[in-house]
Amino acid sequence: MTSLDDLLTVQDLDTKVDQLRHRRETLPERAQLADAQAALAAAEGRHEECHGRLRALRSAQKEAEDHASLLEDKATAVQGSLYDGSVTAHKELEALQAEHAMLKEHQAEYEDRALELMEQAEPVEEELAGIAAEVEAAKAEVERASAALAVAEAELDAQIDEVLAQRAAAVEGVPDDVLRAYEGLRTKLGGVGAARLEGARCEGCHLTIPSAQLEEVRKAPPDAVVNCPECMRILVR
Repeated sequence: MTSLDDLLTVQDLDTKVDQLRHRRETLPERAQLADAQAALAAAEGRHEECHGRLRALRSAQKEAEDHASLLEDKATAVQGSLYDGSVTAHKELEALQAEHAMLKEHQAEYEDRALELMEQAEPVEEELAGIAAEVEAAKAEVERASAALAVAEAELDAQIDEVLAQRAAAVEGVPDDVLRAYEGLRTKLGGVGAARLEGARCEGCHLTIPSAQLEEVRKAPPDAVVNCPECMRILVR
């Protein structure tokens, strides 16, 4: 076996590593995790939106309750003035009675508003609880998908490490200058820097080499680095 045969072994192993790395990046578990994360983000968004609606309702309810309480305090004070004997003039008493009636009317309006808002909040609270359950389920799915991806990645990482160990052994049979030339071509030519010459065809570009140039290739010493005249990959004869 020549050093170029070793180079072709390196090429085969490099191709295998590339394929394994591509598989790692395109694992279905990775897509499943992305889908789970998107579902979680959507659920959390709905939860935040619903929580905002509930917060606004509760805030408005408290504001109405505070107004009702304030009006009740004012009405109580007015009522005290009506009956504590401090006011004796008939017109002033009539004015206090009218003010008391108005305050109680407004108090009732705010109490009704608070009750209405509380009733509106109840189904929103139920909706929020349902969405919270969705969020927890989505989190569990993200954890499951993450674990599944980690297992799948570990399996491929072990395969990649094994192939890289084989490559390290194969590289020992390739001269440094040949390896550097190969790696430069591999970077430029889509991952394939060396190819077998099968008959008159380069297995790298799958083109037939013209007869005159093919004759020069065949006459070259076995370990000489010869490039395909069509694609410039190193030819292994």
